[in-house]
Amino acid sequence: MKNNKLIVSIDVEDWYHGPSVISPIDKTKSLDNLLNNSYNIERAYKYIETCLTILKKNDSKATFFWVAEYAQRFPELLDLVVKEGHEIACHGLEHYSKINKITKKDTFSKDEFLKRTRKAKDILEELSGQEIIGYRAPNAYISGTIVDYLEELGFKYDSSVSVNSMYNKTSSNLIGVDTKCYYPKKSSLDVGEEKREILEFPWSYYTFLGKKIQSAGGPFLRLFGQTLIMKGIDESLKKGDTVFYFHPIDICNEDIPTDNKKLKLMWYFKGDFVKNRIEQVLSKYKDSTTNFRNLLNENSY
Repeated sequence: MKNNKLIVSIDVEDWYHGPSVISPIDKTKSLDNLLNNSYNIERAYKYIETCLTILKKNDSKATFFWVAEYAQRFPELLDLVVKEGHEIACHGLEHYSKINKITKKDTFSKDEFLKRTRKAKDILEELSGQEIIGYRAPNAYISGTIVDYLEELGFKYDSSVSVNSMYNKTSSNLIGVDTKCYYPKKSSLDVGEEKREILEFPWSYYTFLGKKIQSAGGPFLRLFGQTLIMKGIDESLKKGDTVFYFHPIDICNEDIPTDNKKLKLMWYFKGDFVKNRIEQVLSKYKDSTTNFRNLLNENSY
């Protein structure tokens, strides 16, 4: 039987790269406006080297999904990631969601998405010296048509789909989708029968009392701890390769500089104890970790 792998990934963004802070359609909430009118809001960049130390300690190679504008502002840190042998992938140009989180309708056109994503891909390729073949949707808001556009742009995989019983950030019913990688139907996220030029790598989940709980990491790692995460990873690895992810900001020990009570609550659990949780996960699966590029190079799907 194939030795299924835990694909380690890191979303390189900061606390403000979310839809409650920035918006592609509200000029008062544009990223440029925030950065030009705020002082000392940066947090995540200080912890990228710590992420590299954690990975090196556990002999893990990861995929770093960078927000392209963030990479432009901290190119020396992206260069460190590349020198450590990790994969660079795309997390959007400015981390603006293509899909409205409430209505699930488009926030900008196909042409605008192609323009923004092509620019992000070009920036990351120039800075990293790597071909950028992977994508994760900002805030994980993804649709079948977005995957079609990514295929058109030359991406080889996306990893944004999270099957769970708590929320659905897609515009699809996700028919046939669990935690195994698959070829989506055209203009859909449902499992397709035909091979195409792009794969979807959905996230792990843990089944409890008939409910599916997201166990790929991120906020669920911060809120619920590593035990649930590892139970979901164990369950998902029985079916195939699966995904684990975290953010540099997850291990930040400083306060988040905002008066937004919901945001403060969301980032209440972070810092060294989350760093310890990440290290426990990576240590447990130390002999089974990989990144997306290495997995695709070693396997034919």
